[in-house]
Amino acid sequence: MISIVRYIDSGSRDPTETLGYWMSTLVEPDETSHVRWQTGFFGIDGIGLLVPMLQELGRTGGGVTALIGSNDGVTQGSDILRLLELAGPARENLKVGVVSFGNALFHPKTLHVTRSDGSMTAYVGSANLTQSGVALHVEAGILMDTRDGDRVDDLEHVADAIDWWFEDNQAGFYGVRDEADIIELTDARVLGVPRRPPVRPGGPARGSRRGSPPTNLKPLVSIPTAGGGLGTLTESSGEASSSEPSGASLPAAPTSRYMPAEISIVWGKQLSASDAQRKKTGNQRGSITLVASGYPINPQTYFRGELLASADWVEEYTSTGEFLERALVPMNVKADGSDLGLLDIPFTHAPNREAGQHNYTTALHIGPIAELFADNDLTGRRLTLARRTDGTFDLTIE
Repeated sequence: MISIVRYIDSGSRDPTETLGYWMSTLVEPDETSHVRWQTGFFGIDGIGLLVPMLQELGRTGGGVTALIGSNDGVTQGSDILRLLELAGPARENLKVGVVSFGNALFHPKTLHVTRSDGSMTAYVGSANLTQSGVALHVEAGILMDTRDGDRVDDLEHVADAIDWWFEDNQAGFYGVRDEADIIELTDARVLGVPRRPPVRPGGPARGSRRGSPPTNLKPLVSIPTAGGGLGTLTESSGEASSSEPSGASLPAAPTSRYMPAEISIVWGKQLSASDAQRKKTGNQRGSITLVASGYPINPQTYFRGELLASADWVEEYTSTGEFLERALVPMNVKADGSDLGLLDIPFTHAPNREAGQHNYTTALHIGPIAELFADNDLTGRRLTLARRTDGTFDLTIE
């Protein structure tokens, strides 16, 4: 049989050219005996399409081998914990490891599946197992499958390269078996370090046109959440969170250091006329500034580095050459008690907005809910953002 290694490239914006599409076409969960992957960056929702497979492997005692990079420590311990829960009970062929170096990146991206009949299929390419890597970014890779005539040796090599890390404690490797290991790695700053924007020289991005804003891409594949109903890591000392303002209502603090809880972080503000897009003069801003609003926080770092730290932020430059990060955050939106459903709410973070005057640096853009603002004067209403312990977010206006 002639090998038909397939090349995929989502630069064409064809959904079938994404890693996510390939993941959605994999065999039925009960036809899988082992799934392996290695990824430079990781977010639990990046494997949303693999949840049925992971749960079935957990039920049947199948193999799961996950090798996850935590470059600069930015991988969240809560994502690792949810992965362990999805993969089922501890067993010999359930292996999860984190790789982190002080002076280099862990950067391979491969996904390998062994079927119950012994055949194998794999992806090797540029896409990380994050929501954006799987469905949004321009990525390229190759697909291999022994059923299509690709060499067994090549497919085994992909699997062996992942398994190698779990042998003899390779440099930079940390095995993760349970919550205690996650706590230890978080304390050591191997996990859970807020991602900070890099310092880069000014000027527009190479190849960009001055005065022309960068193009925004839309996700090509719908990725289901992988966090629903699962625990997360919630720091607790038995006292109110430092981000809780006087009078805020939060669930009672858990008794152990890392325990599931209903809401981990909450913040809110009363909408000004400008926030409500009701300025009497000038153009409406189209966004809501995220400020302290009476909370004991540093608003220049809190929203990007804490409340929304788990979002998949994309680095960009403005038309004037200023550094900017952008994220689409799925949020359960409610207004006046009406459930508007799960919407992707855009946020931007730009350190230059601060300008040494303690101004806001992060903004919520109202695009998906612009009609709500157009049809209703929301001046004076309270907007609340909450991050739940299953990794999901709520946006409420009341």
